[in-house]
Amino acid sequence: MISTIVTAQKKHFPSFFNASMEDLHWVDSVWNSLDDDEKIAQLFIVPHYTSNSYAEVEGLVKKYNVGGVIFFKGRAETQINAINNLNKVAKTPLVYTLDAEWGLGMRLPKDGISYPYAMTLGAIEDDQLIFEMGVQMAEQLKRVGVGVSYGPVVDLNNNPLNPVINYRSFGENKEKVAAKAIQYMYGLQSQNVLAVGKHFPGHGDTSVDSHKDLPVIPHDVARLDSMELYPYKKLIEAGVGGVMTAHLSVPVWDDQPSSLSPKIVTEILRDSLAFNGLVFTDGILMNAITKRFQKYGVADAKALVAGNDVVEFTNHIGDAIDAVKDEIEKGNLSWEEIDQKGWRMLLMKKWTGAHQVTSISTARLKEDLHPLKATHLIQNIADEAVTLLQYEGGLPLKTNSGKIAVVNIGTREYSELTTTLERQGLEVTSFYLSKNASISTVNALIKKLKNYDTVISQLSGFYMTQGAKDIAVELEKGKASPALKYPYKITYTQVKYIEMANLLPQHFTVVLGNAYVLRSFQGIEKQNGIIVTYQNSKALRNAVAKMMIGKIQPKGTLPVTIDTRYKEGTSYKSFENPNIKAVEREHISTLSIPKINKTDV
Repeated sequence: MISTIVTAQKKHFPSFFNASMEDLHWVDSVWNSLDDDEKIAQLFIVPHYTSNSYAEVEGLVKKYNVGGVIFFKGRAETQINAINNLNKVAKTPLVYTLDAEWGLGMRLPKDGISYPYAMTLGAIEDDQLIFEMGVQMAEQLKRVGVGVSYGPVVDLNNNPLNPVINYRSFGENKEKVAAKAIQYMYGLQSQNVLAVGKHFPGHGDTSVDSHKDLPVIPHDVARLDSMELYPYKKLIEAGVGGVMTAHLSVPVWDDQPSSLSPKIVTEILRDSLAFNGLVFTDGILMNAITKRFQKYGVADAKALVAGNDVVEFTNHIGDAIDAVKDEIEKGNLSWEEIDQKGWRMLLMKKWTGAHQVTSISTARLKEDLHPLKATHLIQNIADEAVTLLQYEGGLPLKTNSGKIAVVNIGTREYSELTTTLERQGLEVTSFYLSKNASISTVNALIKKLKNYDTVISQLSGFYMTQGAKDIAVELEKGKASPALKYPYKITYTQVKYIEMANLLPQHFTVVLGNAYVLRSFQGIEKQNGIIVTYQNSKALRNAVAKMMIGKIQPKGTLPVTIDTRYKEGTSYKSFENPNIKAVEREHISTLSIPKINKTDV
């Protein structure tokens, strides 16, 4: 039998297992009050998409007594009102869940705060900031009634072509990903919000989106055990309460999707990794699963047979209950196993406080969801994350730096850098270039810029994901062309501008977006400096400006490998010596950074 190298060990119990006799009595009394169908229904999380979904969700709660709800995009007040109303009709307390990897802003963008993406967090040194972020996120989640957050993502994004994990991952270094995920988890669970590590056994090295089809993980057991499973081992040992199983094909272990595989869910996650918390499926209605089953409910039942405790994102509850009973009759699933799953679910609900059914107030909601401490934390993270990826000297900029040009390519709205430089008394001129400008316009601008001592070009207008299937333009063996379709909504104009900017005497490029966009800019390594922010936000643009004038030192470290030019773990940590490059594998201090010739960089 094929198995992991991991040996079975003592079970790891999350904190919601630290139950009092009162807790156990509550769980026992609630569970014994349910009939067989209701016990099965407790294992399902149903979706609430928008305010128009409320009637359907209420119907499922009343008819079947489902276990919980996952909310999607909407307004905070609408969500609170829905929770208050559902609590009035639910026989058994519901748990409310949210996919909030970077905070409430991910699902409630008009009302909630968006904290930095995981790739941005992957660049910082001070992981205590991630713990603080987790605490704040949990406080805001609880304010809108949420007790389970589907995060952190602990996948290793070691495939630049990954269309769905990508910037949602902390990076590709397994030790760093594990350390950051643990702090994220600690932050959430310190406030009794359940953290759910995902997507087991590892969705990072894929080039297919499981929302659309079934990705394949082609690696052997040794590779999977040493890489993909590593962050899960550490997170489980640290006490994570939940793990989400992915819809993946892992041929070395099984020929069916990982979320439906007893081999992967029970033998590997439960037994080998000794996880005893709640196992959630990824959305069971994703195409990776629905394409393989003609009848609703069958996959739900198979997920429970495989060892999952909770089937997430399902609404064909009657069909699912019937399918589960069929599996029990066939001997593939027992009522004892249903009891174990249900007890875990109820223990978790008690731990999150779901049993304390009180009306959530909407008063002062805006103030509560936008605390001042969040603004400070987001800026602190931004200051740590901004990465000086390439450097030949010329920073910080001072009053004797001569004439400076700031070129915004993609939008004219970003004034943080220009304003900061002007406040320092520097001579600055701003230019704007449309990302779809003609090449003659680009040529004319480059001609003007040759009259400046320093040019800083801010590239923006990118998508955070590739944005199109099977697109990954690397111009190592060819030239830019208007006929090429570029990933991340990069334009031919942007590519040609960077190519022509190599003619400028001193040029810095600021990439306000996903670091992987650098794959399409061949020749950019010939410039004086490259600064990467990993995403575009006001806090990160402020951090760029502060670094340019020396108010903060460069601290960020590249968390992923871009290509042969820019490897994971590299950055410059010093303005004084442009030949010093930090390779931060184990948080090496700047005092121990080896000297490297520029030709080797």
